[in-house]
Amino acid sequence: MLNYLFKNILITDTLSPFNGQLGDLSVNNGVITQFSMQIDATNFDQIIDCSNCFATPSFVDVRCNSTEPGHEQRDTFESLNHTALAGGYSHIALLPNSFPARNAKADIEFVVQHNNHNTVSFLPLGTITKDMEGNDLSELYDMQKSGAVAFSNADHSIENSGTLSKALLYSKNFDGLIYSFCFLSELSKGAYVAEGTVALSLGLKGIPQMAEYLQVQRDIELADYHQHRIHLSKISTERSVEAIRQAKLQGIKVTCDVAVMNLVLTDEAIMDFDSMVKLMPPLRSANDVKALWEGLKDGTIDAICTDHQPLEIEKKDLEFEYADFGALTMQTAFSLAIEGRNRFMPGLDDGILLNKFNYDAAKILNVKLNTINIGETAGFNIINPTEQTKLNDSNNRSLSKNTFYYNKPLPYKMEGIFIKNNYNKF
Repeated sequence: MLNYLFKNILITDTLSPFNGQLGDLSVNNGVITQFSMQIDATNFDQIIDCSNCFATPSFVDVRCNSTEPGHEQRDTFESLNHTALAGGYSHIALLPNSFPARNAKADIEFVVQHNNHNTVSFLPLGTITKDMEGNDLSELYDMQKSGAVAFSNADHSIENSGTLSKALLYSKNFDGLIYSFCFLSELSKGAYVAEGTVALSLGLKGIPQMAEYLQVQRDIELADYHQHRIHLSKISTERSVEAIRQAKLQGIKVTCDVAVMNLVLTDEAIMDFDSMVKLMPPLRSANDVKALWEGLKDGTIDAICTDHQPLEIEKKDLEFEYADFGALTMQTAFSLAIEGRNRFMPGLDDGILLNKFNYDAAKILNVKLNTINIGETAGFNIINPTEQTKLNDSNNRSLSKNTFYYNKPLPYKMEGIFIKNNYNKF
């Protein structure tokens, strides 16, 4: 096992006693052994110069679309593992929207068994209802016992309040976590962009904010009624943020995340009908995006998810109306967030933003992340804020390339990740 020395590294870890300090960090046999101004480099196998870089705990993604089994042409578990590493992720939660969907314990075990071959830990989510159709509950307890960390119907909203109520009541017996995607389809038929001045100027029917926040309010009420936690995934509107803020002030057990693409672009990006920005939820107005950033700043929003959704080019190289929803985001997620921060909240500290990728995200799924401290198992990213990153054919780890930011520069560069006793440099 190799011994590593990371020279001239700034520690950016809000839970570390070394937070904000610059020095040398040593890792021996996978364990952090020393941090000081200058460490003798004589007995180290690898010495990495980290000038201009900072170290931060590795990331946890609470929401990633599933491609295996059923859609291996988009990404395999192997390519997803490499993509996650390049994005700085040590843990990723896989939605159950594979083909077939993950309805039972055998489906969960299929994912768990692949962790024997992965560097990144795959955290399987099971379906809430069979085949995500919104009717009969899946085998929630059996799936949790087999390794499911939570339950979700991916982008299929549970519009029947009775069904969601039963799911919360049943999962309360074993402290299971229900993910809810809030979207009332009956208010959005024939629409695929956000309602507003941009949609109006393009002559398009829009998805109203009400399609989201009405369900947000309903889900908060159900969580309060059952006195059980719920996770609202991919919120995107100003009114949703405010409803969740008030619920948290009342002590209701609610957490939430926001998809990174909803933090970096507004609905003005659809003016050219670029199908790469056809997303669900849709890109919203600048007021909504600013409200999302305020929610991140004050703790209303717990995590930033990638909602990574690789798609073959045939699903995107179509007229906007007919293209599929979704974007490739995992490898560039942190850089995307920095781009959004620089546009909408330039004063937000890196440490607060990083927590939405590591500690706060990990807390939702009860994942243990190690701090950068003496005696802790090493698990951290090396990030260079003075360099740019650009996803292109030479460094893209995914089998797909459906992103608006392909071949476009983004701030900050992921230099490498230390995980499972090895340093992976990019």
